[in-house]
Amino acid sequence: MSLEISQITKTYTTRRGSTEALLPTTFTVDPGEFVSLVGPSGCGKSTTLYMVAGIEAISSGSIRLNGQEITRPGRDRGMVFQGYSLMPWLNVEENVKFSHQLAANIKQEGTMSQVLSHYAYADRLIEIVGLADFRKSLPRELSGGMKQRVAIARALANRPQILLMDEPFGALDAQMREEMQELMLLLSIHERTTVLFVTHDVEEALYLSSRVLVYSPRPGRIIEELVVPFDRDRLLDIKLTPEFVQLKRRLLHLLHGSSSQDRASILMRLQDPANYSPINR
Repeated sequence: MSLEISQITKTYTTRRGSTEALLPTTFTVDPGEFVSLVGPSGCGKSTTLYMVAGIEAISSGSIRLNGQEITRPGRDRGMVFQGYSLMPWLNVEENVKFSHQLAANIKQEGTMSQVLSHYAYADRLIEIVGLADFRKSLPRELSGGMKQRVAIARALANRPQILLMDEPFGALDAQMREEMQELMLLLSIHERTTVLFVTHDVEEALYLSSRVLVYSPRPGRIIEELVVPFDRDRLLDIKLTPEFVQLKRRLLHLLHGSSSQDRASILMRLQDPANYSPINR
């Protein structure tokens, strides 16, 4: 089974009127796939992700995960934001296990054996993301990359059917960003994690993904689906190959070519003397 997004739209209504954010959008994500959404700011890619998460209502259409319609947040979907969203008073281990502890406290978890199984998996994830030596550390004692590793482990601890990631590495420096990309690729392979990933970074999208969906400027719609032809077990130096560079050039052309008219209109406005006051003349 898969994630099935069918003709979803999003319209925001304010006192000033209605604004179309997302035109009818349809795509699927199969189990084990890593699909990235790219596009200009305000095109609706994050809105799409939030609708899949169930934290943003759709205006029309439907979203189904394994045949079940999504109408609200659920533990079958893990979410990782650009901000780390960690509990500052909890250490690494407690943050990763937090959702299971909460469920156990309100007696939704079933049996103690299930709780222990979840905790054992959370411990394994802490090892996988390389934080075994920091399990008792508080968030303020961690670097940005380490905090995001905690956030990823916490999202995976529920064993979600799909992991939703919204610009998760956007605040990291270039070196840490590549380290996190390698980690995410290994997790998607060895944990068979299904991922829907939003990013502005074209190179990141191509390196991580099996498919890249390109959005138009607002109101957003998918204008291209790019299948990434490389094996999933790829290394960072693939970014230097002619094949990768060619795909990157194509993706950049799709993104910037769609905004060529905007650039032309900006140039016209800049060259129009009517846009300048007498003082500036």
